[in-house]
Amino acid sequence: MAPCLLSLALSPALAQDHGTAQSLQTVVVTASGQAVDIQEAPASISVITREDIEKKPVTSIGELLSTIPGVTGGTAATGPQSKIKLRGLPDKYTLILVDGKRQGSSAGVNYRDDLGQQDLDWITPEMIERIEVVRGPMSSLYGSDAMGGVINIITRKIGTRWGGSVTANYSRPSDSERGDRKQTGFNVSGSLSDRIGLRLGGNYTVRDADESTGGFTGGYQSTAGAKNQSLHALLNWQLTPDQVLGFEAGQGTQRATDSKTVDADGDPLVGAWGLAKLVHTHFGLSHDGRWGDVRSKLNLTHHRYEDEGNTVGNNARDTTLDGRVDLPLKLLGLDHALTLGGQWRREELENRDTIGLAPIDYTGAPVSGSALGNSTWALFGEDTLFLRENLALTLGLRMDRHRKYGTNWSPRAYVVYHPAEAWTVRGGVSRGFRAPGLKENSPSAATQSGGNGCRSLVGMGWTSSFRDPEGRAGCFMVGNPDLQPETSINHELGLGYDQAGWSAGATYFHTNFRNKIDYQPLGFFNGYWWTRMENAQRARTRGLEAYLNVPLAKGLAWKNNFTRMFESKNLTTGAALLAVPQLVAYSALSWQIRPDWSADLSARYTGKEVVVTGTATTFAKAYTTVDLATNYRLNEALTLRAGVINLGDKQTRETGANYDNGGRMYFVGATARF
Repeated sequence: MAPCLLSLALSPALAQDHGTAQSLQTVVVTASGQAVDIQEAPASISVITREDIEKKPVTSIGELLSTIPGVTGGTAATGPQSKIKLRGLPDKYTLILVDGKRQGSSAGVNYRDDLGQQDLDWITPEMIERIEVVRGPMSSLYGSDAMGGVINIITRKIGTRWGGSVTANYSRPSDSERGDRKQTGFNVSGSLSDRIGLRLGGNYTVRDADESTGGFTGGYQSTAGAKNQSLHALLNWQLTPDQVLGFEAGQGTQRATDSKTVDADGDPLVGAWGLAKLVHTHFGLSHDGRWGDVRSKLNLTHHRYEDEGNTVGNNARDTTLDGRVDLPLKLLGLDHALTLGGQWRREELENRDTIGLAPIDYTGAPVSGSALGNSTWALFGEDTLFLRENLALTLGLRMDRHRKYGTNWSPRAYVVYHPAEAWTVRGGVSRGFRAPGLKENSPSAATQSGGNGCRSLVGMGWTSSFRDPEGRAGCFMVGNPDLQPETSINHELGLGYDQAGWSAGATYFHTNFRNKIDYQPLGFFNGYWWTRMENAQRARTRGLEAYLNVPLAKGLAWKNNFTRMFESKNLTTGAALLAVPQLVAYSALSWQIRPDWSADLSARYTGKEVVVTGTATTFAKAYTTVDLATNYRLNEALTLRAGVINLGDKQTRETGANYDNGGRMYFVGATARF
């Protein structure tokens, strides 16, 4: 059986034409060490397909991800609610990959890590074949940052003959004071010779800022503007039928823009969110090999995120070398699918807004410099044992070695069982971890708070009238060199049914966290008030994910899913771990009217959720939005689309939420293939 699983692995990049993608839609590569059918995957995993991507304009990949179970966020264009969270955890617990390669992070370049965009939108949607989302800790394979799960963006393969596509979309709000959205992307690939293939992709997206706050007085007022552009190139050289060498390079720019309207003081009514100009440059070298039944992968990637608009020169650099070998074997009378691998990673950060900002640390020692760096290495292995034809056990273990926090072990055990052909029972236990970030574990990294970050110091005597020796209000929020990694133990159990187009399933998950990192009050030292990162808290999340897909009639399908959060709580303080809705439900009707014409009607219910503003806690009301989209394939070369987002113009301004979902928007678009 193991050799059969290995044969499902993705073919060399030159071997697949554009038209064969449909046959791979049920094959996933993120949940285990090797490519398997999604029903056999040892994890809770969902897939966004190429077909899903083409239905509506995609100005942010987060909009797509918000439609799958276990995922919250993606409901606003800017601010915290634009970010994707898995199972009620903040975005910093989600690892983002492209074709299985770690992308680094731009968060540290910002003044505060949470004030920038999530690193989802650096490639054009035209380049994406599918997106695999694994929910739950995957540290046994991917190490730190995969504590909540993994988002793996799989790109389209290079075709054996030249071809590609260009997509243009235009969206216009029904409210004239809201900003338009324009998006253009292209993907083209083909052979330069019998052994060399090239792929080029690019994107240009403009989201105009709203011109009025619309009376909204929440924490994040209306929608800020943005301009995103990117260009990517991939060159594959097939050295032999079984050996492929890849060269990759790309650059993207994200700009945050204000509204054109101003208040009486000349300030924009809607300010930009994020850095004025962030530039991402990356390079990669890879080798894919086949040695009989054995497969190997070797990747060297370098990512650089640089602030070229606010504090010019602030930058983050991430260099990763990882390799793995996938091999089938027979041991003790059982078939095995074994993956062995290792990783080396170097992180570097320069940020003059935080590193070295405070003139001294809390002990009075002078602080200097504006750069931090660290190297880690890891070894990992995962083995799927086929105990019976209908029963498989996956065991995984990863060892990460860090200069400051030493050795961390991340084990995982997962069972997939088919009591009958149509039924699947799956479940497992895994340990996750997240290493402290460069700012978090450095005493020289200090964020200067104007007051909101100092509330925990009130009981020690801090007041809003305080001024430090430089005349500033507030306090310093600093890192801690004695931090330990955050760790978690996750349990999940699921049941699924899949037959004759019908599918249904539910998964219960329960995750306990230890050593949760957050700011704690430190006190008044050397003329300054201080809070400091500490491993002082425990947390727990519990919930249920479920889905139901029904073939109502020929050409008419009904898809549903929901996520019910029973608990997302900081057990030390009693506060909500994250402001997530208690219930999120998504329902969509897809009608294939004719072979060349389809229509989709979808609804998203966002339940009651906690809203924290300063020291006050309120609740936002539940609301439902409805989208309508239609696609018409005029001929083999041209597809047209049109529709309405948020048909009922339901706005979160009216529900008490502290984010803006944008209101009703009409769209038109076209995709040309060649």
